[in-house]
Amino acid sequence: MKPTAQVAVVATFTALVVGSDLALSGPEFSNVKLLDTLVFVSAYLFGLRVGAAVGVLSEAIWSFASPVGSAGVVAPFLVAGELLFALAGYGAARVWRREGRTYPNPLFVGALLALCAFLWDFETNAATAMIAFWPGVTVSNFLATEFNPLTLAFTLAHEGSDFLFGVLLAPTFIVMITRARRRTL
Repeated sequence: MKPTAQVAVVATFTALVVGSDLALSGPEFSNVKLLDTLVFVSAYLFGLRVGAAVGVLSEAIWSFASPVGSAGVVAPFLVAGELLFALAGYGAARVWRREGRTYPNPLFVGALLALCAFLWDFETNAATAMIAFWPGVTVSNFLATEFNPLTLAFTLAHEGSDFLFGVLLAPTFIVMITRARRRTL
């Protein structure tokens, strides 16, 4: 893919992520976003460089432009965590293509996105605990941050929606974009 095409794909996916984040930013959709799904899809279809760029740009923009407020010093951890989804998309594409499959198994994609969401939540909550309690971080502070009822509600919403979007939307996006690319080539 030409560099200009990569920039266009990154810009398009980033715009879709930020726009959908804004659309889903109300309290009724707390922590339910298309960000992770679109980062996975972009890496699956266009490679790790594109997926990572979409993840980094989207999360960086959202970390400071969210209507809920700025993420502040936690932002680098949010951005770094988003790379999990790019790596998962890139890795899944390599495995499935090696096996001769064109399209991914929806349940596997859902499970993979839920696992990445779990790791993302764990990492960002750990970073939050480190920042909030530094230099007096204790195991008790860490566990209180990870297992706070509000934190668990956000975590379940994030992981559950990533599973559903991975089962329903990611394979659909992959099929649609692959077919559209074939028609234009």
